[in-house]
Amino acid sequence: MQGELTVESEEPDGRPARRFAGVFEDRYGVGAEARLRALFAQPCESFAAIAAAFGVTRERVRQWHVELLPEAPRGHARQRLCHAHQQKRQLFQDPLFRTFYQDARSHFGPHRFALVQARGGFRRRLVRLDGQSIAIRAGRRVLRGSAGGWQLSGAARADFIYYRLGDEGFLVIPGRALPRGGATFRADGSPALARYRDSFAAVLSVAAVSVEHSALQERLS
Repeated sequence: MQGELTVESEEPDGRPARRFAGVFEDRYGVGAEARLRALFAQPCESFAAIAAAFGVTRERVRQWHVELLPEAPRGHARQRLCHAHQQKRQLFQDPLFRTFYQDARSHFGPHRFALVQARGGFRRRLVRLDGQSIAIRAGRRVLRGSAGGWQLSGAARADFIYYRLGDEGFLVIPGRALPRGGATFRADGSPALARYRDSFAAVLSVAAVSVEHSALQERLS
């Protein structure tokens, strides 16, 4: 009976959750409980669609959700999560933002990023990383005689600027290190900027100082 699929009050050894999983999988097959949880973890997966997948009513799915995830958002709150999820997916369809994220992920964990809200979604050319604002730009290829370079546009009020240099890597430069009108970067002739190439060291050093400062304040409080 459907009424058997209930989770009793929480116990330290997790027996109620295991009992739910056992009864649920007896009815819907091996791995069904994990599949249900995975569907609940996707905010854009409607309860109606989940109900259709398991051949039950939408109300029964709502009951499962309450039983398995009592603190999880439901109703309008879940719809808002879905909307935010869709906005993030649109963000990652932008090639420059996606490349920035891939470059940054090799230096930072995902929870250190904060997207900047904008009307109708999130800003594609500005993020916050460890509390520092980072403008996202693409360098413009320029040729001067036999030597090539990259024109770097300025970015007002950003702590750092990430420049993608086509297939030749990237730069992450402190905003104050560039003149307001930008600069030209040449791999063989820009020693002042070369140290920022393919590295987030400038951001990491600021982050380390910030963490140390916070820890010191905690010890002194």
